[in-house]
Amino acid sequence: NLLISQLLRTPGVQIAALCDDYDPHLQAGLARVKGAKGFANYRQMLDMPGLDGVVIATPLYLHAPMCLDAFSAGKHVFCEKSLAYTIEECQAVADAYRGSKQVFQIGHQRLFSPLILRALELVRNGEIGQITQIRAYWHRHGNWRNPVPDPSLERRLNWRLYRAYSCGLMTELASHHIQVANWFLGAHPVSCAGYGSINYWKDGRELYDNVNVVYRYADGTHVIYDSLTSNRLYGEEIQIMGPGGTIEACSGKIYSETPP
Repeated sequence: NLLISQLLRTPGVQIAALCDDYDPHLQAGLARVKGAKGFANYRQMLDMPGLDGVVIATPLYLHAPMCLDAFSAGKHVFCEKSLAYTIEECQAVADAYRGSKQVFQIGHQRLFSPLILRALELVRNGEIGQITQIRAYWHRHGNWRNPVPDPSLERRLNWRLYRAYSCGLMTELASHHIQVANWFLGAHPVSCAGYGSINYWKDGRELYDNVNVVYRYADGTHVIYDSLTSNRLYGEEIQIMGPGGTIEACSGKIYSETPP
């Protein structure tokens, strides 16, 4: 619904078709976009004449095959994060894109956030000096479950809870903050260590309801990330730290560090 709302407000964009293999969702979307064609099979939609590009907003395990098929069909692609389910799939999508003439973007929201862009400007202007550590967290309070009208639809509608379809908190939430960390540091981590467990929502899910990870970069900088779904007091934040101060990017705050 959010994506449809944004596209309907975007100048020069016409939503020509919608695709969803779960009919109640498809019908709800078609009710909002008059004149759009509906499809249950995305490959049939890709064969539709006059279609310029696609927005992929599906469970993670479908990102790679859909991107590859869209490139083959000559379509531009905007795909929600994360790029794909496995490293091998990410590489396959990247290779296919490089061999195409299409526009391709992964939908990391913070690339467009005024607060994040302002924080990046402050860092590049030397306001806090060298980044020596980044702390990031994203905490929520909820079980991530969708109501299921029939037990046969459990995995289909609650895909974020099962390993076959998702990597849980790390791909659904942490990927946003790791993208920002890599962007601000101008590098990628060389190693990581972490823990995860199911310590609260013991309801048959397979993916962790809390995670704690430390990423190490080549220059010795660490990015510390944690996320849980049983407490939201501290919500989300990205704290960029240096000898000159701390920037809390999500709230737009900066704190000066007084030298000893």
